Amino acid sequence: MSNQQEQYNIDFLVQQLRTSQDNAVLKQTAKHLGFLGANNPDVIAALIHVVRTTIDEPTRWVVIQSLSEIGTDNNDVIQTLIEQLNTARLPTRRIAAQNLAKIAVGNQYAITSLISLAQITEEEHTHQYVAYSLRLIGKANREAVNTLIDLIYKSSDEYIHNLCIDAFRNLGEWNKDIIDALIHIDKTTEFYTRFKMSRMLKERGYTSYSSFRSLLEKINQPE
Repeated sequence: MSNQQEQYNIDFLVQQLRTSQDNAVLKQTAKHLGFLGANNPDVIAALIHVVRTTIDEPTRWVVIQSLSEIGTDNNDVIQTLIEQLNTARLPTRRIAAQNLAKIAVGNQYAITSLISLAQITEEEHTHQYVAYSLRLIGKANREAVNTLIDLIYKSSDEYIHNLCIDAFRNLGEWNKDIIDALIHIDKTTEFYTRFKMSRMLKERGYTSYSSFRSLLEKINQPE
């Protein structure tokens, strides 16, 4: 296919996205553009328009998937997915978080936007998906880690605590703030999360959970 023919096809598909009311057509068109439209701003804008305007959830899921195929590190795509973490129905939030983790690892704009979202909302499900996303895209980023620590204290949600444990597992040296947060989890969480912490501590070379907790308490004592 010539470049001219490919561009004609892309223009035709973009026009379909902007004008069609048929969800089957929208989904099929989005799938095609997920192969053809890499880094094309017109394609990205048209897909974002569908995400923000469609009332059909399965159509939104397909479009989000296509955006993740062509929008790596694109701030407009990242912002659109973060919007979905905060406003969409739960299945869509999950899909947005999964695809955000594919396209924004280490992206500072994504990390900063997620941190801001965590700070301005008290909604538990939003906190869950912020924690899920930061765990994967923030990794050793200091601000991301601090936000996860804040979420531990803000929430008693077991899922959030487990996500934070996963995030801390692969960090290098733990600072006092992380240690304090782990103590807080230990004192407030249920058996399953305590068991997960125990396994993590053993992975890091501590022979028993009780001995590590004693060490944490000792480190945390005021001088």
